[in-house]
Amino acid sequence: MKTNRRNAVTFIISIVGLVSTLITARATLGQTRTAILQGQVVQATVLKLRSVRPKPLHTTITPKVRADVLVVKFREGTRVRERLGLLEADLTNISPAEEQLLQRANLPRQRLFEDLAQINTVVAPNSKRFVKRLFVRTEAELDAEKREGENRSGEELADLNLYHRIFIADANPRETEQLLDQLNALDSVEIAYPQPISQPAQADAAPTTPDFSGSQGYLLSAAGPTSTTNGIDAAFARLFPGGRGAGVKIIDIEQGWNLTHEDLPPVFFQGGPNRGDSGPWNHGTAVLGELAAAENGYGITGIAPQSRIGVSSAVDRTCILGICWWSDDFENAVNRATAQLGFGDIMVIEQHALGPDSGLAVDSNCNPDQFEFVAMEFWDSYFDAIKNATSRGIIVVEAAGNGRMDLDSSVYNGKFNRSVRDSGAILVGGGTSGGRAPKCWTNFGSRVDLQGWGENVMTLGATGDSPSHPAIKVNGNDYNQWYTTAFSGTSSATPIVAGAAADLQGFRKARGLGPVTSVEMRNFLRSTGVAQAADSRQIGPLPNLRTAINAHQPKRTLKVTFLNIKVVDNVFAGPQSLAFNFSVNSSSASTGTMSFPQGVAVNLPANFTLTAQEILSDGITVFVSTNLRSVFSFNPKTGAITSVWSRPVHVLRSFPQGMDFSGGSPVLGGGYRQFTDRSTDASGYFEVTYRVSEVWYPVFAQ
Repeated sequence: MKTNRRNAVTFIISIVGLVSTLITARATLGQTRTAILQGQVVQATVLKLRSVRPKPLHTTITPKVRADVLVVKFREGTRVRERLGLLEADLTNISPAEEQLLQRANLPRQRLFEDLAQINTVVAPNSKRFVKRLFVRTEAELDAEKREGENRSGEELADLNLYHRIFIADANPRETEQLLDQLNALDSVEIAYPQPISQPAQADAAPTTPDFSGSQGYLLSAAGPTSTTNGIDAAFARLFPGGRGAGVKIIDIEQGWNLTHEDLPPVFFQGGPNRGDSGPWNHGTAVLGELAAAENGYGITGIAPQSRIGVSSAVDRTCILGICWWSDDFENAVNRATAQLGFGDIMVIEQHALGPDSGLAVDSNCNPDQFEFVAMEFWDSYFDAIKNATSRGIIVVEAAGNGRMDLDSSVYNGKFNRSVRDSGAILVGGGTSGGRAPKCWTNFGSRVDLQGWGENVMTLGATGDSPSHPAIKVNGNDYNQWYTTAFSGTSSATPIVAGAAADLQGFRKARGLGPVTSVEMRNFLRSTGVAQAADSRQIGPLPNLRTAINAHQPKRTLKVTFLNIKVVDNVFAGPQSLAFNFSVNSSSASTGTMSFPQGVAVNLPANFTLTAQEILSDGITVFVSTNLRSVFSFNPKTGAITSVWSRPVHVLRSFPQGMDFSGGSPVLGGGYRQFTDRSTDASGYFEVTYRVSEVWYPVFAQ
């Protein structure tokens, strides 16, 4: 059988990648476009366009990147996929939307075919180059997550299936540079770059372990006029249901953990290899301890001890034809975690990597080994993996890095400029434990949102073990009973912010409030936190859970009394036997089945009332729903049901905070306003009449 070259192209590819930057394109959220599909007119929301930045003209392989592990992403709409070690671009059934993406990239099909033929010529002769999909979860799962994220966020997301990773045996840096330049010169390649080198941004067994929680100063009250402490006030959060992180899942992204430590709960998820050398083990164990160490009377207590914790490894061991690589696998670590977390859950990113040359001098007295390290979202595949998570409602808390860099610098090409692109993550800098001043090594800038303690953190493991800060080894070499007072860096700062987010999210869930998104949590913790010490280097405030929780005190309580409902059914004459569901914010009730004659208002039971509170900037939302009688179609010969037309109808109305419901009454709590709302289904509708009034609680003099 001959293959029609116009319909499908199969090609082998080996590639390397460098940092990208993209052309900004903007669209107004909320716009709609009309499409005709199979004879039906469909209104579709226009998504905010994804930015695509210019590619480098030349890539230089430096000690900061790998010459043997490369990343390549193809243009949106090209449908490039790996099949049995080869890459294919099958355009036989390309959709109109994908065709538009190719047109937007000014990429005719013929040019795509020519590019792929050129890639085959460059790569095929080299048998020591191997290509694999970068994201290992199924194509269908990634496609479904992309659709969900776009629907939630109103923004275009990258097709993660278009990312691939290339492994090169016996890599020659100069040959890798040449290959990169050739790939980035092709219109079908969105970006190709070398993989960066990343690092971590740093029942009781016998004998009995002491209680070290008194050394966890970050749990104490926030700084204030009458306070001598500088914590996030996790102790205050624990006074409230949910304030220990109950109902919230957290996954830590790094390289290794000691999951058998005596003070850790079992993990609900473990993905990827657990790197066993002491550095990653101690680092990951320290992070988990800050977050969720058990509240058991010994050792320490985590900020969110009732949260559920999981881990996802950012490294991978790949072997092809007997040739093996240890490589960073950050994208899959994030993507695996995304699949395990739900709306409002939390992902913690504890990695940072060497960024571009800053032109600055190294300070030998300020963490010189991690000079110029920056946050992971700088690299495109990392950014897209994070953006995919936040677009699905997951809160991502990310270490800003310990490189002493100003992230607003032009050397980063606007990649940390939120007006250019925004991953939605919360970036965390490192501050002093006593005064919230930026540590000398912390990255800083307008993109850094919040700070945590960057020094003197009491937690699990032996990280930071030194003569000046020796680890506490309760039972000698038994690492299951090791503790430290010297965890530091944006690594120690990030779980403090993540723990605060978990406690606040748990508190909101316990109050019946909806979970907040990553951007909403970012803004709220910033607005309620304790300001950083005066310094030109922005690292943001330290979270203050007392202020954040007190901000949730209700502004007022409102009472909604439902009076009557009238039903008009344009299909069945009635009377109708229907049950109605009612909700006002998180309060809900149901009538049970009642009879509704056609077009006649039927009184509801007396005092059929729900109450709700105005909290933060929210007012109240009234929702009433039912299902009108379904319409069945039958086969006239067999009598079998051939189709069912379900007819759900509802009323939804929101009232802004502070709206006057007094009805002009001069008496406190004596007035009300009455409303009648109608559902909008053309085949039938209902009208509901209700009153809204303010609830006043009188205070009597003693």
